[in-house]
Amino acid sequence: MTLDISILFDEPILDVEASLEVEALAPLSMVSTLPGSYYKCVDSPTKQQLAGALENVLGWHIGNKDRKEIRKRMKKHLKKNYRYELTDNPSAVGFAPLIDHLFEVDLTYVPRVVCRYDDYWTQFLKDTDERHIKGTPNIDSNLLRLKNGLKKDEKGNHLDPELQKFFKGNIDQFPMYYSSPTPREFIVLNLPYRLKLRMKSDLFYYLDTCLQYANIGYLGTSEGWIHMSISKS
Repeated sequence: MTLDISILFDEPILDVEASLEVEALAPLSMVSTLPGSYYKCVDSPTKQQLAGALENVLGWHIGNKDRKEIRKRMKKHLKKNYRYELTDNPSAVGFAPLIDHLFEVDLTYVPRVVCRYDDYWTQFLKDTDERHIKGTPNIDSNLLRLKNGLKKDEKGNHLDPELQKFFKGNIDQFPMYYSSPTPREFIVLNLPYRLKLRMKSDLFYYLDTCLQYANIGYLGTSEGWIHMSISKS
């Protein structure tokens, strides 16, 4: 599948005023700061989170490596052709949106939070040491027998150096990611978010077209389902 991202290289003129409504269909968990052992939720989405939701609607599922290369080319092109200085504003967790220069948020109506609660959220991580093997509960039975035969301390626990050596020697037989349950805050809203945006007309057209047949996206996490609608102000 070929994505048309040519709009990213057009002159970023924000010539349309639009209203965007975002209705939460499930509890949301939007994290705007680098989390530690607890993921604290903010009450309204950041611009990076909105950009991620809008890019999801457009079908732009692009990895970090490709994003960096695209933004590199965008900077060079926009500066050369329009004297526009594109700045990087990644989120706290490193997400770099591509369309953040094509819209601005002027006004946001924040609905009342009717419920807050904590739940365990499973994040999937990748490491190159014993943390990976400790977080991987399901492995091949033959590999499990070899693991159980490793040296242990007086309490019956595996030694970290032994686990790390074992993992590196059999890395191709382990899952690519391990799971780590983490406490995370979620919120429930009583009404939709209503946002006033200034955006490039082409971006408005693309979003308006896509939302007519695919108006379900997600915000904050992949379980934070939302319904979106957009119109000219």
